[in-house]
Amino acid sequence: MKSVGMENRTTSAQQQNERIRTKMFQYLCAGLSIGALSWFAICLSVGYFIPAIIPGAFILLTIINLVLCRSTGRTTLCMHFQVLISLLLPFLFQSTLGGLFSSGMVMFWSFVALAGALTFQRRASAMIWISFEVALILYWTFVDPVFGNSKGPNALVPIELQRRFLAFNIVAVTILIFSLAFYFVRIQGRMRKRLHEVRQEILEVNQALEDRNAEVAQGLRYARHLQSATLPDLTAQGDLFANSFIMDRSKDLVGGDIYWFGRCNERSFFVLLDCTGHGLSGAMLSMLCQGILNELVYKDQVSSASDLIRRTQLALDVRLNRGRSGTKDGAEMAVLCFDHGKHTVHFSGLGCSLLLEHAGEVVQLRGQRPLPCMIANWESLTDSRIPLFGGTRVFVYSDGVVDQFNGGDHAKFSTKRLVQEVATHSGTPLNHAGSSIAAALEKWTGDTDQLDDMLLIGFEMSAAWINADAKVHASSAA
Repeated sequence: MKSVGMENRTTSAQQQNERIRTKMFQYLCAGLSIGALSWFAICLSVGYFIPAIIPGAFILLTIINLVLCRSTGRTTLCMHFQVLISLLLPFLFQSTLGGLFSSGMVMFWSFVALAGALTFQRRASAMIWISFEVALILYWTFVDPVFGNSKGPNALVPIELQRRFLAFNIVAVTILIFSLAFYFVRIQGRMRKRLHEVRQEILEVNQALEDRNAEVAQGLRYARHLQSATLPDLTAQGDLFANSFIMDRSKDLVGGDIYWFGRCNERSFFVLLDCTGHGLSGAMLSMLCQGILNELVYKDQVSSASDLIRRTQLALDVRLNRGRSGTKDGAEMAVLCFDHGKHTVHFSGLGCSLLLEHAGEVVQLRGQRPLPCMIANWESLTDSRIPLFGGTRVFVYSDGVVDQFNGGDHAKFSTKRLVQEVATHSGTPLNHAGSSIAAALEKWTGDTDQLDDMLLIGFEMSAAWINADAKVHASSAA
């Protein structure tokens, strides 16, 4: 509402400026017309009937110009015409009165027109009129042409009358110029006052926006705190994970890329969720998915990774009404199912993949590509058993990691580069390897804006799990 108010005030200020410009133009026309009327009367009183034609013509042209200005709305064109005749006619009038001194330097009246033009004309136009005025002054000063008098300049009017003309011109022009200047100063004072008021209003609006942004940021920080509180502590799962690394970079304070862990009876599930969108919308969708996972694992006790993905997607189909609405909102998933009785690990993915690194070699297990035709029909999901050995590392990631552009050739970071980084740091401790991969991603991004939430998680299985898994394999082989 305040921004709309500021736009209205800006439009009002522009309209006010245009009204002031028009009023200055009207005042100039009125002042010069009074002067022309005075000269018309003076010429008639002393018998100068031919010179009286010029001030009379000026009054007539000014009236016609003001009427056209009001009826057509072409204010700028009418202003240019008025300035032209106001500058030119005093010089022509001076020539009809006998020249420079004979007329009492009646060309002084053009200064009033020039002063007025500077107040309501644009800068470029004002410079043109100044140049035109200078040219007229130089010509009529040095050439001093006289119309209708064969005896030359200054021979038509008596000396005493010339002095009276000069006095009248100086006094009248001075009064008019100072009147215009006084009115202009008053207008400037009002404009400065209004400008101060507008600045204060802008400061108040900016302060209100800053306060509002601070409140929103504070709310988002608290939402981030709540979202972080819902994430599991992988270090507490010592029977599964010997070491773990998490790179969680939300595009905003909160995001839609999260991870979840739950155990029921002999099965544990680790889930990476890449929810549609980012920011608050992605975070809310992730909370919905967490609720679904809790229900499926602890209440329904799903038995496999693919079944967990399938039933999660079916729940989202219902709750988001994806079948009828056609919305693509949802969650891509990478799920690891740990069977504590059999000591086996199975992977299933939907839109998310998994990297297995062992002794510098990296293998990618691709998740099922999510397609619109799969809505309400998620039976094509499969499970893949993961072979685990001592030193094997598992990495799961959201697409925001591999889809991030760089600032140079706008290329994506890509799965290929991620695989290279994982392989390069295979011999270093997991925390150091994870930090190096995160640093490589940050260097790749540079000054480019982050496009999406990024989540990269890596872990090493515990020795107890590896040994138990080896025994299971040995007994199976026997």
